Amino acid sequence: MKRYGVIVTRGYRRGLLLPDLDGVDTAEEQVSIAKRKAGIREEEQVQMERFEVVRHF
Repeated sequence: MKRYGVIVTRGYRRGLLLPDLDGVDTAEEQVSIAKRKAGIREEEQVQMERFEVVRHF
């Protein structure tokens, strides 16, 4: 959750959610929010990808 973001894709619709956001505590919540951002219904199947965020200070 603190390290990986998610990308969900269904057809041409794609949603992305960055990691370590306040109020997002589980991977399931990450996927659900990314689906909503893409206009994908909760029950629709999606292709999921994750990406790692490396922060440089």
